[in-house]
Amino acid sequence: MIGFRINKSLIYGLILLATFFGLVSCGSQTGGFVSTVPPNPPSALSFEKVDQGLLVTWRPVPGALKYTLFWGPEKYEYKKLVETRSPAVIIKGMQNGVLNYFAVTSASAHAESRFSHEAPFIYDSDPKNAPLHMQKAMNLVTSGHVKEALLHVGAAIELDSRNPEYYRERAKLREQLGLQNEAKKDLAIAEKLYMKKRISFKETQAAPPEND
Repeated sequence: MIGFRINKSLIYGLILLATFFGLVSCGSQTGGFVSTVPPNPPSALSFEKVDQGLLVTWRPVPGALKYTLFWGPEKYEYKKLVETRSPAVIIKGMQNGVLNYFAVTSASAHAESRFSHEAPFIYDSDPKNAPLHMQKAMNLVTSGHVKEALLHVGAAIELDSRNPEYYRERAKLREQLGLQNEAKKDLAIAEKLYMKKRISFKETQAAPPEND
């Protein structure tokens, strides 16, 4: 019976080699190897209303040649997408008052990343809709959807940033979610706005009547 000895170093080297070939593919024209490892998913999605529509930005990903932004009214179910080579895109024609969920992927020449963390946002450019968002928020709180309610209060504040009641309501919701520091900031803003209103009222009462 023929015996043989297992060279552990050789086997370990073969495993590493097999792993390497699993992560790369051979270039057909230029030769050599091309990495098929996908780039990291983008992070830090942010939103800003601009004259042209909704500006969505995220951090650039090293090695990414393009990005695909997805969004839709349901979590993890995206109805629309747009591709871009820069870590920013302006979406035109957004419907006012609708809560959408956004995610983005990055891609190299040979592979695409997984989805980024999902980010919700409500686009609204009509200041008259602020009370409607507050009403939606109250309805959502009643049904136990505090996070969604918080988004609608935020939309109301974006549309009417001088209303102290909106900040107080957002502080209540943030307290329910354990966001104590953010709640304190909202209460401080509300107090400043109330103070301005009181000063303005006193100045109006103290002003002499205009002569006819």
